Amino acid sequence: MTDPRIKMLPDDLVNKIAAGEVIERPASVVKELIENSIDAGAGKIVIEIQNAGKKLIRVSDNGSGMTGPEVELAVERHSTSKINKLDDLFKLNSLGFRGEALPSIASVSVFEMMSKTADNDAGSLMRVEGGKKAKAEEMGAPIGTTVSVRDLFFNTPARKKFLKSDYTEMGHIGDIVSRFVMAYPMIAFELVSDGKKLIASFGTGSLRDAVVSVYGVEIAKELLEVSLRSGPIGIEGLISRPNTSRIDRSYENFFVNGRCVNNFLLNRALEEAYRTLIPNNRYPIAVLFVDLNPGLVDVNVHPSKREVKFENTRQVMNAVREAVSIALKKALDQTAPSATTPQPGILAYGETFQREWKPEMAEILFSNIDQALPATRIEVEMEVSAIQPLVPIYQFKDTYILSTDGMDLVVIDQHAAHERILYDRLSNKPSPDTSQPLLIPETLELNPKESIVLNDHLDYLRSLGFDLEEFGNNSYLLRAVPALAVKSQIKQMIADMISELQELGRAAQLEVKKEKIRKLVACHSAIKAGDKLTGQEMNQLIKDLFATNNPLTCPHGRPTMFKITENELIKRFGR
Repeated sequence: MTDPRIKMLPDDLVNKIAAGEVIERPASVVKELIENSIDAGAGKIVIEIQNAGKKLIRVSDNGSGMTGPEVELAVERHSTSKINKLDDLFKLNSLGFRGEALPSIASVSVFEMMSKTADNDAGSLMRVEGGKKAKAEEMGAPIGTTVSVRDLFFNTPARKKFLKSDYTEMGHIGDIVSRFVMAYPMIAFELVSDGKKLIASFGTGSLRDAVVSVYGVEIAKELLEVSLRSGPIGIEGLISRPNTSRIDRSYENFFVNGRCVNNFLLNRALEEAYRTLIPNNRYPIAVLFVDLNPGLVDVNVHPSKREVKFENTRQVMNAVREAVSIALKKALDQTAPSATTPQPGILAYGETFQREWKPEMAEILFSNIDQALPATRIEVEMEVSAIQPLVPIYQFKDTYILSTDGMDLVVIDQHAAHERILYDRLSNKPSPDTSQPLLIPETLELNPKESIVLNDHLDYLRSLGFDLEEFGNNSYLLRAVPALAVKSQIKQMIADMISELQELGRAAQLEVKKEKIRKLVACHSAIKAGDKLTGQEMNQLIKDLFATNNPLTCPHGRPTMFKITENELIKRFGR
């Protein structure tokens, strides 16, 4: 008789398959163990990491702990204290509930768990190596649970082979812990990597204090409070003012019933509230909590519980959008000038054009032009030459330089043009006067992942003129900047730079990263739309632009200028 084609898999293989679904990388282990500690009522959780979690992950808590029999049962598949019947899956109040995390972790590592309850004199120690269990032993232990995971994926070399660099894996761990710090401000967290403390929160219960531990004081003090109850949905948290934003969504944090989740519709609702307040390619900072009946949200969508599905998605989106909009409006109302205060430079055109034309109206409508002409009249008299390929005529809207090459009109985008000039200067070999010392050094407070990224690129940043040195855990002291960037918003520039480098990843070629840094420094340092220029400044900008390698485009590929020919004007006027 031939062997049946369909057969039961051995338990060891079943556990490894489950581990593949739940345990993708060291950060997955950290997440599952922290969730168990929170569910156990811990007030303090310490996470110790060695070799980015590949060598050791140890999570210790002071929660309720487990008895000897419970310790033995905890490493069995589908053993859990979180649910008892099917209906419990649809009204979850706990984080870990599948009962697969511990056995899955134990099947692909050298696993050790020590736990003790307040009622027991001794604790219990359970060892599991690659899924093979030893009997629990009694030993002295503090109240709570400590889980040690060594040599992750030692018996699944294919999975171990696909782990990323220590830099990348540690970044993921830092992200996970940072989000737990903000989700549970009443718990004191500590993250230690290879003996270095990366995160330390104090568990005061204040969300703003928790944000300080993750993003630093500068960001935390600028955040606005959000609070709204909309029917069955409560929205609480902190959001950034419109003048503080990032170039990606990594600072957008959402927690649904205490669980950190990914849901792009929540991101969309948040960003819609900022639509007219920040540029299209920028994103707000947010730490938002969505509280609703557990029966109205399904957290059982993904094995690692990263995604959720709402029963009424539109209702949740509306609540988020409304809560954020109210907080932003309140902040803007507090800073806006009085409605009765005359606003210089603002003209009610609709009202003006309904009236009969009067000579004095010309003075109002064209007053800005009259004021600007004296700054350019001398320049207009200059002749176009090889040294002076374009002559500036007028600065329109303090953004575009109208000029002529003697034959046609040329419109220059002043920001794009200056960006090209600065990028080329940064690309040349730095000179001794590259750096400009700051009168008062700036302190940069970063999260662990950002700190790793910045530290990895310090040498190149110093070559551009940045004087940076470590100043405590995840903090850096900035003493000098490139001379051409002295008027830019330095902290915003470095934050954007770090985000871009994170997006590229460590595997990206060094020259690609250097180019990205140069583009960012040039973009932040260039004159902006709305910056008023004198005729002399416009003239110098044109000269400098035509001295670059490619005066027709900015470093991002956008055009710096376009031409309006005489023939186009003739057609327009029907001549």
